Amino acid sequence: MESLVKVRKMLERFYQGVTTLEEEKWLQDYFSSTTVPEELLPDRELFESFRSADENIPVPRDLNKKILDTIDRIDKREHRTRRISIYSLSGLAAGLLAMIAVYVFFLRTDEPVQYAGYQGVDTYEDPMVAYEEAKRTLAYVSDKLNYGTSELKHMQQVSKTTTDPLKSLSKINKGSRELILLGQLQRIREIDN
Repeated sequence: MESLVKVRKMLERFYQGVTTLEEEKWLQDYFSSTTVPEELLPDRELFESFRSADENIPVPRDLNKKILDTIDRIDKREHRTRRISIYSLSGLAAGLLAMIAVYVFFLRTDEPVQYAGYQGVDTYEDPMVAYEEAKRTLAYVSDKLNYGTSELKHMQQVSKTTTDPLKSLSKINKGSRELILLGQLQRIREIDN
């Protein structure tokens, strides 16, 4: 009965993640050698799966390096894809501006434009009145454009809230690399001993 109490305490420590390697080995030996009460049968199956996993699956020595290389390759691919889309959009905008410049400076003539039999004529005689009217019209258009694009601010916030957690994931990735290096250092120490 005392042994069963000890096993339960060890299992509780095991599930909390505070057992040592020796204690885990002791639990492994316990579940592989004795008959187990019915309430501990799921735990026995768990430890048997650990033992069978250790015996049947060979782990390549460079598995950590392959995983890290794959993660780095995926990170680089994501960054490259984002840059390409930004660069292609800016290239598209530059091409559009170049076409507009060619039209304005080279193809456009100084002759009045005729639309369906209407010849464009100045409607204002005083240039200052025309200037004020153009200013008022452009302010109106600007106000409408600002109102239309104000909803995009919400999209910027959504974009920011999705990219901020991803930045913290890259920090976790860097930390996991350091932990892997520590694990490799521990294996080297075990080999030396």
